[in-house]
Amino acid sequence: MIRGIYTSAAGMTAQLAKQDVISNNLANVNTTGYKQDVAVFRTRMDKLIYRLEQSQQRPDADARRMGGLSTGVYLDEIATRFESGPIRQTENPYDFALEGEGFFVLQEEDGTQLLTRDGSFARSAEGFLVDKSGRKVLGRGENPIQLGDGRAQVGRDGSVSIEQLAGGTQQQVPAGFLLVVTVADPLRDLSKQGDNAFRLVAGAESEPAQGTYVVQEALEASTVNSVREMVEMIAVNRAYEASQRILTAQDETLGKAVNEIAR
Repeated sequence: MIRGIYTSAAGMTAQLAKQDVISNNLANVNTTGYKQDVAVFRTRMDKLIYRLEQSQQRPDADARRMGGLSTGVYLDEIATRFESGPIRQTENPYDFALEGEGFFVLQEEDGTQLLTRDGSFARSAEGFLVDKSGRKVLGRGENPIQLGDGRAQVGRDGSVSIEQLAGGTQQQVPAGFLLVVTVADPLRDLSKQGDNAFRLVAGAESEPAQGTYVVQEALEASTVNSVREMVEMIAVNRAYEASQRILTAQDETLGKAVNEIAR
């Protein structure tokens, strides 16, 4: 009976953790390039149950396997689904989306590199291509992309050129290539760091992406399906209430066993 109370409590705790994950997904339903999180659970303290049989002919116990017993579940990890989101056109020349696998590379002030699918960039006061947090966008060779004062044009291969007036005519001056990289296993090699960016875990390496194209004046939408998340939220609330009712019933039964049967 007491074991049942612990099992019910573990189920309630697990549903609370899942609700937090769903709430975070719903909060980022309109976040550019956001990847949906999924709560992954694992059973706690699995045990095998055996039945012991004895007879006069066989005084030694004969154990027969009956099945498994668990005391509930717990949150094992929060996994990220790295599927691509839909691409939506914009009129901003500093908006970029990726067709295929891969990530843009950002550089923080201390030199740390981060990966992102959020291509909502801008031109800094110094003329660099930066993200919303002011982190510089890196090009091939791990050098920041510098735009200068001209209008930027980016090809599907990531080539960046700047329109500049020279000799009375507009010319396209090359400014490098956007650095787009991939990792062998995003679930294992990447961890979320906030601000819609990922960090390589220790020992993981990235490499230039192959077969990935850059789309200018476009952004990748969030992979969160708001309707599906709301359905999951309702299911979580019902599961929590069911575990709560079971816990209450077991607590009342235990109270009767202690107060009435014992008397």
